[in-house]
Amino acid sequence: MKLQIIQLESYDDVISIRDRLTFVSTERVLLVWPKRANAHPLKRKLDLVLIQREAERRQTRLALVTADPAVIEYAHDLNISVFRSVHAGQRAGGWKQPRNKVFIDRADQPTDSPDPFELKLIASRLRELTPAERRQRQVLRGLVLLLLLATIVGAAVTVGPGADVVIYPAQSQIETTAQIIADPRVTFVDMEQGIIPAVISTLEVEVSASIPTTGSLDVPNSPATGKVVFTNQTNDEIPVPAGTVVYSTGRDPARFKTLEDATIAAGVGNVATVSIEAIDDAIGTRGNVEPNLIIFIEGSLNNVLAVRNPDFTRGGTVRPQGVVTTADYNNLLPLTHDKLIQTARTNFSARLSGTQVIVPNSVQLQPSTTEQTTYSAFVGDKVETLTLTMRATVQALIIDQQPAQAAARARLARLIPEGQELVLESLTYEMGLVRPPDATGRAALVMAVSGNISARIDTDTARDRLVGIGTQDALEVLNRDWLLDPLRPPEITIWPSFFGRLPMLAARINVVVKE
Repeated sequence: MKLQIIQLESYDDVISIRDRLTFVSTERVLLVWPKRANAHPLKRKLDLVLIQREAERRQTRLALVTADPAVIEYAHDLNISVFRSVHAGQRAGGWKQPRNKVFIDRADQPTDSPDPFELKLIASRLRELTPAERRQRQVLRGLVLLLLLATIVGAAVTVGPGADVVIYPAQSQIETTAQIIADPRVTFVDMEQGIIPAVISTLEVEVSASIPTTGSLDVPNSPATGKVVFTNQTNDEIPVPAGTVVYSTGRDPARFKTLEDATIAAGVGNVATVSIEAIDDAIGTRGNVEPNLIIFIEGSLNNVLAVRNPDFTRGGTVRPQGVVTTADYNNLLPLTHDKLIQTARTNFSARLSGTQVIVPNSVQLQPSTTEQTTYSAFVGDKVETLTLTMRATVQALIIDQQPAQAAARARLARLIPEGQELVLESLTYEMGLVRPPDATGRAALVMAVSGNISARIDTDTARDRLVGIGTQDALEVLNRDWLLDPLRPPEITIWPSFFGRLPMLAARINVVVKE
């Protein structure tokens, strides 16, 4: 006889199963339940009745493959064959013929039908028990009571106690390096070759940097002052207005101006004393003139008056003045360039998202552009500070560090001895540049990774080995079977504390592995 197998899913219900039966054209159909223990397509006896009726309507004999005790019980009540496997169902010769009527309609029940429980009580009173039967019942009750007490005591021993076991596996460090290619032309990660995608990002950056000028030149700082005596060489009264210029002897005379108006009385030999101050290029130490060297008057007064300085003129000073040198140009250029790169790196970092990072040393000028530089002064200019403004287009290579770390971690995993595992929380990564980006942006990186490894401890296995043994024996088992940290011995806590042994049930032992 032809057989059709229908594999049920956890989401199947009565409606979907009946629909699937409409496509059955064989004389037998085998419904196979899902293997997961929590999958129950049919949860009620009525559901199975409806499925059986649909199979009967299709003139198909029904059988089940399931380990669900509830479904097996329903099938037994309905006289439906149940098998443990599909193979068993295929080998079986005769399948049970399901019952046509399972439930009694309320309309078919007699109105005065007695309660079955009442009938049972009445039947029990119809016959008197013999003394032997009474003793048999008493013995049976005693055995049931003893079994109940043993069950309670066993539950108290096996279920009541509990234990917490904390294990500290020994750790050691391993490290390695992996070469990684960051390529902006690829869109996928090649873990075998260590190739990861990259992005070339560009931006315009303008910065200014300043340094003190290193050249030095003495420049006049304050004018010298003093007094001169004008002597009349005529019989007329001669006025001398403020600002009259007098100067000293020599090829490069020092020039002074009078600071107030004066009038020389008529008559040869009459004099007047007037205050003077150095002017023009005589400001500074050049205006400090010895006595009797200022003897000339600028203009027509030189013909009618004589002049001289009876004392030193004093107070002329100089100060050092910064001057731009070629060395200043040469020193400021790389300083400004470094600032440009640093500013660009900061701006690129602000654009990053998630786990993106900038490839080390990949921030550089875009190959197709040059720097635009502007100095605030020329060589030889008298300024204290030189400023350089630089503008350029800068590019950087951006990668996602997770694929790079995964490639390095895969390389590190090859070094782990059998029976040990990585402590993921201890992993550290350090990325460096092996080869800067070429014209296509492709760069070679090296990712150094280090971390701790520890013994791989299966908590279920450890729990099974500790069942029902004493605390000292448990410590010996743990230290014998696994490589543990000698500085941190296992911690075993049994509760209630008066139990001297670990629980008999593995489920009552909680094993925790701490790295």
